[in-house]
Amino acid sequence: MKSVRVKGNTTFILIATISAAVLVVANISSLNVAIPELSRELGASQSDIQWMVDVYAFSLAVLLLPAGALGDRFGRRRMLLFGVFVLALANGATIFTQDLDFIGVSEAKLVVALRAFSGIGAAFIFPATLSTITTTLPEDKKAKGVAIWTAAVFSGGFLGILISGALLESYWWGSVFMVMALLSLAIFVLCSVFLPESSAPEESNLDPVGALLSLLAIGGIVFGVMEGPTKGWVSTLILMAFVVGGVFLALFIRWELRTAKPLLDLRIFSDKGVRSSSFALLIQFSLAFGFFFVTVPYLAFVIGYGPLDTGLSFLLAAIGLFPASMMAIPLSRKLGFRIVGTTGFLLLGTAFYVGTTAGISNDLKLLTVVLILYGAGMGLVSPPATEILVSALPSEKQGVASALNDVLRELGAVIGIAIAGSVFNSGYRNSISKIDSFPEDVIDAVKETPAVAPMVASELAEKGFELLEQVRQSVVNGWIQALWASLVIAFIGAVGFAFWAPGRGRVTLVSGKSKNNESALKYRTITKSVIIEGTKSKRKLQVSQRVMESD
Repeated sequence: MKSVRVKGNTTFILIATISAAVLVVANISSLNVAIPELSRELGASQSDIQWMVDVYAFSLAVLLLPAGALGDRFGRRRMLLFGVFVLALANGATIFTQDLDFIGVSEAKLVVALRAFSGIGAAFIFPATLSTITTTLPEDKKAKGVAIWTAAVFSGGFLGILISGALLESYWWGSVFMVMALLSLAIFVLCSVFLPESSAPEESNLDPVGALLSLLAIGGIVFGVMEGPTKGWVSTLILMAFVVGGVFLALFIRWELRTAKPLLDLRIFSDKGVRSSSFALLIQFSLAFGFFFVTVPYLAFVIGYGPLDTGLSFLLAAIGLFPASMMAIPLSRKLGFRIVGTTGFLLLGTAFYVGTTAGISNDLKLLTVVLILYGAGMGLVSPPATEILVSALPSEKQGVASALNDVLRELGAVIGIAIAGSVFNSGYRNSISKIDSFPEDVIDAVKETPAVAPMVASELAEKGFELLEQVRQSVVNGWIQALWASLVIAFIGAVGFAFWAPGRGRVTLVSGKSKNNESALKYRTITKSVIIEGTKSKRKLQVSQRVMESD
């Protein structure tokens, strides 16, 4: 029997873990709104700007699996607090980059380096949040906790943009990092007080060889996806990155299948539910972040929103997201993950199709419908997929299970941004290139970015308005083409689920209510005693959980 001691109300545990998860995601999205000011104030090149955004996700993705294993071994609370401290330190140091010119490195490069440092901290936070929920909450609250965690992760992206937009209305770019540092310190205190420690040092596997191979495999693939749109998909550097990533991925698979104590037991992928949930998370997050990435310029340059209004607009997605997230797991247990997940992808496809009908007019009703459908689609797919995935690994390896869930999310985000961003840029630049009523130097300037269009237009007298309308139409064209690409991906997800995902029988297995008649894995039942200590009472709960057997 395993024992987990939970001090205080489990509600505060959930609040603390979700706050930490939101912090990680908000640190990703908050920088998007600040990009124009960073470029102007720091004299950053386009390459510098791209790495400011991407290097955080890069560090996060490559370190998630090893960081999750360290949490299983040395304590998830301990690793989470370490990560929050690193995040606070990195954000705080970014404010003072202008005072570090004696190092001999440009301020923009220092920001990139500190963003990479922030990603290291985030890698220790993210897997510890979900694994703490799945190992410390009572069984009757676990599914709801996973659903709330999923909705909160999406909301963290919106919150980051909202905070950043509000700050940039009145303050300089450093205020974004200062507030993120202060929030990190506040969440450090919150987690220190309310989070219980949980670990399984005797049964967790650090697997240093597997950790190194996973780092090199994910690093090569993620680098290739991130740099492909700018360096060229067939350039030597990108092809080598994919080759290196592929080789180390093959070595990682070979090693994990042969070693006695693997970092990630790849046998879980013989299970139909695990395969389909992994597929769902990868596809879903490529759609989520791809849409998010291309909608920001649409709101800014077509609708005419500033940073704050852009952040507020994305909150419309919460109207569909939160109700769908709360209903997703109960519906999956009643109807099956196949029906619920396929419906989610179809809602996403519908949202993208509706978006393709947009023009340069400020059609806010259409945008509202798109965002609500988008949120509902995300809410239906992610919670049951996450629950199936984390239920496939035993409780002592929930750090690795959570890390795998997070790796799929981060890889999906990078892939989605690369695909949607590449299609958007191609559509925008092709539209600009067809304009023949302006001098070549004007066309070349606005082709790089629509952000310079107002400044260029101000020098063209009466033809300035015509240029702005042409640029707006070009942004719409790029947005529509990116949505068509997303629609194709959503259709692939829906068709894949209709034929591949488990039905009702497999989903009730995850909740522990039926026999394992569809899974290729063997499960055993473990029981743990959860002690809830309040200020006036103490309760002891017996919780049963089905976990995979080791050979």
